[in-house]
Amino acid sequence: SLLQIDNKGNHLLVHEESSINVPAIAAAHVIKRYIAQAADELSFEVGDIVSVIDMPPKELTSWWRGKHGFQVGTSAATAVG
Repeated sequence: SLLQIDNKGNHLLVHEESSINVPAIAAAHVIKRYIAQAADELSFEVGDIVSVIDMPPKELTSWWRGKHGFQVGTSAATAVG
């Protein structure tokens, strides 16, 4: 595990394989409020910015993987644009 410090000086324990360290491939603007329905999903409000780390083709899935703050999870592609 690694110890990292966020922008407020708080210490965070982060596993080396943690997705929080995966670079984003895109930034998405939230256009539809979404409340997580499962532990691996992200919740966000209209106007939030999500860092997209995996964007599979629409033919395969309608879910993207992203980062919102210090949380990593999936979100419906229709909620971000």
